[in-house]
This record gives sequence, structure tokens and C-alpha cells, in this order.
Amino acid sequence: MNLIEKAKSLMENKEVREASSNFLEDAIESILGNPVAIAKMMIGIIKSPFFLREQIFWTKFSMFLSGVHTSDEDRANFSKLLTESGTKRDNPYRLLACIESAETKDKIQYLINASRSLSAGFINLSDYFRVCHHITHNLDEDLCFLKDNLANKHIPYNYSIEGLLSSGLMYQSGIDANEDHEGQSYAFTAVAEVVDRFALSYSDVDRYPNPLSPSNLNKQNITIEGVTARFG
Repeated sequence: MNLIEKAKSLMENKEVREASSNFLEDAIESILGNPVAIAKMMIGIIKSPFFLREQIFWTKFSMFLSGVHTSDEDRANFSKLLTESGTKRDNPYRLLACIESAETKDKIQYLINASRSLSAGFINLSDYFRVCHHITHNLDEDLCFLKDNLANKHIPYNYSIEGLLSSGLMYQSGIDANEDHEGQSYAFTAVAEVVDRFALSYSDVDRYPNPLSPSNLNKQNITIEGVTARFG
């Protein structure tokens, strides 16, 4: 039984139904894998069916919880990592803000992938939030452009490049003094591959047969320091 199913089973519990509810606090506890808090959120959503914003948030939030908390072990491990260094409330709140800002299901899946990477020990907490930030602060179309063109080192200017430049995922790789910025060529930064490897293309085993081994991209693989591989 996954976390959402556990929460649904608690919705008929009288104590849960009558318990006081604080949407933000319940959301934070839900991120940390508390099924009672999730049940209280679900009851609150049912009681306010015309609050469109809450309905949209719940659709994204439930997808995230179902994708990250797939077992008791996953739930405990993710909660422990997210609250390390005594940041029990700050980090879940930051993650909630990312989930709320994600405007597509694809972005929620990217956040799920990044969370799985954190739980597996492939990235540390700082890089996790760095990846989440890039997911939520770039257009979905621009992230798709990144995924499709990551191996290219000299890409002509387009609107996606404009957005990725401003977020630090691309840089100017060639300089022609006779051309304006639209006539220059551009390439992706090392951070762009981190975003792709641990979020955008995390499930692409053809591209990344092993999350911490050299990729099959036609480019030099980056080195990620301070990460211990865990498999199996």
C-alpha cells in the first residue's frame, strides 16, 4: 500500500475527520511522509471543491507524493535527507514552493526524478535544490530543448537559448566580432548536464546507463565530486 492509499484508508477515521487542519503545516508533514496529514488535506480539498487553486495544487502534489514515497523505506530515507542539518521546516517549505510553481505534469515528473536521485545518494541536498530551481524557473519548452540538444557544442541563437542563458544553463561558446548576439554560437554548462542527468533524462537508460557513470552523449562527461554511488 503506497502513501496515498494509506491516507485514503484514514479518511473515514473519526479522529482524523474531526482533527483541526492547517493546510500549510499538513502539506509540510505530507512531504515528510505523514499519511494522517495527507488524509486531512484530502478531506479539506473535498470540503472546498470550488477552490480551483487548491484543486490544481493537490493534483500536482498527489502525483509527487505517489512518485517519491513508493515504500516505507523510501519515505523514511527521503524525510531524513530533506530535514538534515536541523532544517525540518525550511527544506520541505522550499520543496512545496517548487511543486506549486511547476506548471506541467512533466515538471512534476522531473521533480520526482530529482527526489529519487537525492534518495539514492546520487546528488547532495544543495544540488537537489539547485536542480529543482532550474526545473521550476525555466519554461518546459526550454527544458525539452536542453534535453534534445545537450550534446551540441555550437548551437545558433534562438528563443530557448535566451531563457537558458539567463538561468545559467548555457553560455556563449563562440565569439564573432562581426555578429550580434543572434549570430553567435552557444553551448550548455556543466550544471545543465546535472539537471538532465538527475531530472530530465533520469529514466533514459540509453543516455545514462548508470546515473554516475559516463553518459552516452557525444561530449566530455562532467565529474560530480563528493558523491558516493549506491546501486542495488
